[in-house]
Amino acid sequence: MDKTPELRISVPNDDFAGARRTAHEYVRAVLRRAILNGEVTPGSRLVQAEVAAMLDVSTTPVREALRDLATEGLVQFDPHRGAIVAELSREDVEDIYQIRSILEPLAMRQAVPKISDAMIAQLRKLHQTMLDEPHSADWVDRNRVFHMALYETAASPRLAAIIRNLQDASVMYIGASLTHQPGLREEANRDHAVILDALERRDTEAAVNALSEHLQTSLDAFESVD
Repeated sequence: MDKTPELRISVPNDDFAGARRTAHEYVRAVLRRAILNGEVTPGSRLVQAEVAAMLDVSTTPVREALRDLATEGLVQFDPHRGAIVAELSREDVEDIYQIRSILEPLAMRQAVPKISDAMIAQLRKLHQTMLDEPHSADWVDRNRVFHMALYETAASPRLAAIIRNLQDASVMYIGASLTHQPGLREEANRDHAVILDALERRDTEAAVNALSEHLQTSLDAFESVD
């Protein structure tokens, strides 16, 4: 018999629920936030009918949202249990970060000589929103945008596309680390500030070194999670 605890998901406030989005987008956003905030733990079953009842929607947008989350790697479909929150594998994390530690410094080397003042100003603004962001799930999204905005603007399009795929696969691991180590977000924000300072000086080596340390910090944080 399945001993999975009863699923509980906090219903968002009116501003979140009332944002201009389809039912499908709303359900995806709620589930994504619950997973990344650690409210729904790895291995939890996501029964379509239960989620639909909690969020007062039909099962169709729930089914569509679960498919989207499966594409991101946040949800897996088990032939016997249905949709479940993906369980974290240290081997997967180490593999992803080993590849990222090679490719992202390469992208940074390509990007620094090409970066514009306008892009730096955009990254500064994004960095400020991350400093003020109270929700871990939203911070994770902005963290991904911060890194990819630089790579997609100034690095090789093919290289940027590969890195985006790896970053998408990292989302859940970052969310888990933030849940277990509240101070990690502040440390990452400091790392971003160091990267930005190096970019403003157009100091390629300093930017690459800061990025490499930032990636290692993220990996160390996940490996320390029990």
